[in-house]
Amino acid sequence: MGKDFRYYFQHPWSRLIVAYLVIFFNFLIFAEDPVSHSQTEANVIVVGNCFSFVTNKYPREVGWRLLKVLLWLLAILIGLIAGKFLFHQRLFGQLLRLKMFREDHGSWMTMFFSTILFLFIFSHIYNTILLMDGNMG
Repeated sequence: MGKDFRYYFQHPWSRLIVAYLVIFFNFLIFAEDPVSHSQTEANVIVVGNCFSFVTNKYPREVGWRLLKVLLWLLAILIGLIAGKFLFHQRLFGQLLRLKMFREDHGSWMTMFFSTILFLFIFSHIYNTILLMDGNMG
């Protein structure tokens, strides 16, 4: 088997050279460092909502704080249980019969994503309760 164009095209050195040439030409064309503009603010809707629900924006009153903590603890618990038994075993294992979800394969991933889902849902429930009470601070 001879070395044709694909061999040299897929070689690691040619890949590195292409990457460095892109950086060099980018610097040459724009006359500035392209890496300095690569850090930007991200708007991650679901994960940001869950992070904000658990870690910050706690109200001043103790009752609202307690309700918020109880809601996110309940969301985590329900997310873990629903991820393991409802999504992993029932939906993926028995109903869809996916081989990758047999026995306990993939259960942690399913539990993690269902926990994120339930945190998102419970954060909206908490925000609705705050809106109904008229207490947004």
